[in-house]
Amino acid sequence: MGFRIGVDIGGSFTDFAVFDELTGQLEALKVLSRPDLPGEEMLTGLRELERRYGINADAITYFDHGTTVGVNTVIQRKDLQLALFTTDGVVDVLELARLKSPDMYDLFSSRPAPLVPRSHVFGIHERLNANGAVVEPVDRASIMEAHRAARAAGCEGIVVSFLHSNKSRENERKAPPLLVEDGCTVPIFLSHEVWPIIREFERTTTAVVNGYVQPQVARYLASMQEALWQAGVRPELLSAPKATVHAAADERRTLRSIFKELLPDLSRMPKDRRGRRDPTCRAASHARGGIFLRARA
Repeated sequence: MGFRIGVDIGGSFTDFAVFDELTGQLEALKVLSRPDLPGEEMLTGLRELERRYGINADAITYFDHGTTVGVNTVIQRKDLQLALFTTDGVVDVLELARLKSPDMYDLFSSRPAPLVPRSHVFGIHERLNANGAVVEPVDRASIMEAHRAARAAGCEGIVVSFLHSNKSRENERKAPPLLVEDGCTVPIFLSHEVWPIIREFERTTTAVVNGYVQPQVARYLASMQEALWQAGVRPELLSAPKATVHAAADERRTLRSIFKELLPDLSRMPKDRRGRRDPTCRAASHARGGIFLRARA
């Protein structure tokens, strides 16, 4: 028996809830957040818990942590400058979106600007049909040309989202080796690895959001893990899915959980591309406020 701790980190304050598994008593604590030093509020809170209630790190058996760092990154528009490689002919996928007005009664309403400007979207000569069969293989020359244009524009990451890649990964998987061959050193994100759904805009924009917030979240998670280790909290870190935590050590790894906090409507679309219930969407219903991390003894 020990203590179960839940932490909610906001922009101004960090709230701790502590549950005593032996007595059933619940305690709460509030400390100031430190956006400038991620993880510092965690150390402060754990030290204060020990001072007030005599709870040391060895007695913590369960640790939950929620954060809105990914949402804040998108709202503030302060992270990666991305390039988007998509099938030639559908380069306006982010601009067109679902062709719906944000407010049908306001003739002057407009959608937020895409995270990738149109000047950084590059068409690649390749094509799959609606069943995923290769109609046109990836054209090496167009990949090289797009990469050099993206590099000249100062892009710090590349998102690859080809038409119908929810049906077949073949063409998308050919892009990274060609980019590396051309000297690419920036992170590469493939839409089918992030969320392989049928709709092009949803899949593309999710991959873009994933790539946009990934460096900031990776740095945050690394700082948070370091803070927990300094405080003596040593249970294995988990998340939904586990790739989130591992990405702190490998910034090229995609963060498949990011879209759950940034696209809350996903909780109303709990089906995969074959019409079956998608287990990855379950986290959206209880973690919509932010990334949900868990440490368990």
